[in-house]
Amino acid sequence: MKRYHFALEAVLRVRRAQEEAAGFALAHANQQRQRALDAHRTASARCDALVLARGPQDHESFARERDTTERRTAAVKAALAAVAAATDEAVARLAEWSEAAKLVAAVERLDERRRQEWRFEEQRAEMAAIDESAIAGWLADTTASPRSDLGVPA
Repeated sequence: MKRYHFALEAVLRVRRAQEEAAGFALAHANQQRQRALDAHRTASARCDALVLARGPQDHESFARERDTTERRTAAVKAALAAVAAATDEAVARLAEWSEAAKLVAAVERLDERRRQEWRFEEQRAEMAAIDESAIAGWLADTTASPRSDLGVPA
């Protein structure tokens, strides 16, 4: 019996490597998104925790509070923009990984189809060899002994 050989094995290896690389890129993008979400939560919490002074205050205190409020609000907006960008990146990496996985699956289906064809051919060749061996044995048995069952005296 000859061994099974898939002609596109090199293509399958390359596609699997591409899928793996796309998976790593997706994992990295998801980590970046999670970091951006954490930064947004932190900035929002800092903004929410800001306690503004009530009542009359001098100009410097008011300007300092307004500056702090504006900076924290800007930090929340920047963090929100970073979350949106990281989410877009993660979605793009997911699409790339999904496409790479489809390509791998297509080649794997082709490999499985070819492997089934090979098995079928091997079984057919094995059955042909068994049939040939059985016929050769039967012919050897019939030519070696005189046939008395034909009704002709020997």
